[in-house]
Amino acid sequence: MHLGYRCYNRITKIPKSIFFVSALLLGCSGATHPPVEDVVGHENLPQFKLQSLRGTRDGDRLRAQAMFSDSSSILTVDMTFTIGSPTKLESGSWRWMRNSKIWIGTVAGKSVTFLGGQDGPPSIGGTFELLGQDGAAHYRAAIPLTELKAKL
Repeated sequence: MHLGYRCYNRITKIPKSIFFVSALLLGCSGATHPPVEDVVGHENLPQFKLQSLRGTRDGDRLRAQAMFSDSSSILTVDMTFTIGSPTKLESGSWRWMRNSKIWIGTVAGKSVTFLGGQDGPPSIGGTFELLGQDGAAHYRAAIPLTELKAKL
């Protein structure tokens, strides 16, 4: 009877440990955001993809340009970062040629991730709000942490 209890106890611990590891992995994976989100009109924009990200580091400054497209329109986001602890978006602007119109605005950084760049190309990523001329967030752009191999 004692041997049977020990077997039962080991069997019940296995599923708990598998559950714990699975929950930990799912929790650490983080929510993935689409590359471009409409935060005002809630327009579905799943076809937009990050087409290119390029940039140049100059001392404690990094200039970067992200281009998103759905093959019929182009959203360009220009940003200047101050490198430090933490790295911050200093300034930014965006322009979107869409439906025969050009939409423009400024950029606000919600989160910024910066890696390296001393011995090789820097990497940048984060979540950015695209503000309209009224100062309100109209779109959100998510850029995965990406090495800037192409220079501006």
